[in-house]
Amino acid sequence: MSRLAIKRETLRNLAFRSKNQCAFPGCDHLVLNADGIYVGELCHIEAASPGGQRYNRIQTDEDRRSVSNLLFLCHQHHKVTDDVSEYSVSLLQKMKKQHEALPEVVFNSELLLQRLNEVLSEQNVIRNILQSNPEKSLNTGSYKIVGPELQEAWTPEEGRFYKTPTGQNTWFKYMMRDGWLHVEQQLEDGAIAYYEVNEEGNVRSSRMPYPLSEYKIVIPEDLILNQSRITSSLGTHAIETTLKWSKGIVVEHFNGDRFVGFNCHTGCSINQKTRIITILK
Repeated sequence: MSRLAIKRETLRNLAFRSKNQCAFPGCDHLVLNADGIYVGELCHIEAASPGGQRYNRIQTDEDRRSVSNLLFLCHQHHKVTDDVSEYSVSLLQKMKKQHEALPEVVFNSELLLQRLNEVLSEQNVIRNILQSNPEKSLNTGSYKIVGPELQEAWTPEEGRFYKTPTGQNTWFKYMMRDGWLHVEQQLEDGAIAYYEVNEEGNVRSSRMPYPLSEYKIVIPEDLILNQSRITSSLGTHAIETTLKWSKGIVVEHFNGDRFVGFNCHTGCSINQKTRIITILK
């Protein structure tokens, strides 16, 4: 069975029950802070996907996304409860029940619901990228950058690296800094790619896992407004392509006929297996 999105009415119910506070006993960490920023984590008691903590293979997907299987924790206590030897299903269920029995707290639950929906929607795009085969295209099209965790919704700490496995011997590690997603991606053959991507899908400071001369850039003909030869910032020459409809600029750097670098001020996808960088429409 495929993972199902959490229903809006379930999220609203959870928001009310949360008291806007981490459910771990004695923790006063807020879920929605004073500035209206979602700083908690929506967690599953029994994991939503195989390989997660306390995953129950006979549980239905409907039960996995139900109110009874979800609670809010702060980042610290989410990590603490990853210890399944100490934090069993029954213990977390008891923790949730005790927290929800606490006196009601006045807070903006509708704003929490709004922020949570935004995070879940945006993170679904990130999840699709992370769960794709590393040998396939890394689509860096337009998306909001939220956080690296595959299983739960939360916002990452600025300047901190996170690592997510994408296969048996592959991983995806990245960090948010000044609006750019800094990505390291280990491929199946052990090679490591590096990208810096922003919300518009622009790529900068890329370090390909294979020699750049093996790559080529493919720009759809109907995207090209004009092309011109310019002096390369690398000291040789470059081809600058201006895209139609203000879609951006692509600069390809050459040393003679040898491809030696590029600047991609637009969305693109990179297929490491075929060594093709495709400009997105």
